Amino acid sequence: MSRKSICFYAALLIMIEQGIKLIINSRYLHANIPIMEPWLYFRPLFNRDYSWLNSMLQLGMGKTLHIIIVIIALILLFLLYNYVEKKVEITPLLGIAFAIFFAGAFCSLIDKIFWDGSLDYILVRGFFTFDLKDVFLNVGIGLFLIMLIIDHQGMRTKL
Repeated sequence: MSRKSICFYAALLIMIEQGIKLIINSRYLHANIPIMEPWLYFRPLFNRDYSWLNSMLQLGMGKTLHIIIVIIALILLFLLYNYVEKKVEITPLLGIAFAIFFAGAFCSLIDKIFWDGSLDYILVRGFFTFDLKDVFLNVGIGLFLIMLIIDHQGMRTKL
């Protein structure tokens, strides 16, 4: 898969994720809709703690530090992509994993800069509230790790 394709899919995912947030913010911000009662709900809220870890541990880390962390993570992700691209062929599955991961990271940066936090909207009762960006990050990392574990296209041995 080409860099251009990966950028296209990442941009598409970013637009979808941010579009959903714009709609929620303008029309459904105070909604409380059961999805799979009693566990899963559509219940939007603004997470002004900037990250799950900061929120759970009440670390008090500010916006600027979180923006710096996300920029460093994006740089590291880009370096990882360049390294992987030199060692193995970027198959469609690997390209999709990177597109999803890049989309999640860029959405995180957008949230911190433009939303002053994150507009999360899916509540897992008793645990946490998340958004599509969180799904992107977890799926991107998960796909990459699974491909390493199963040695997709000889990735584990070539990397």
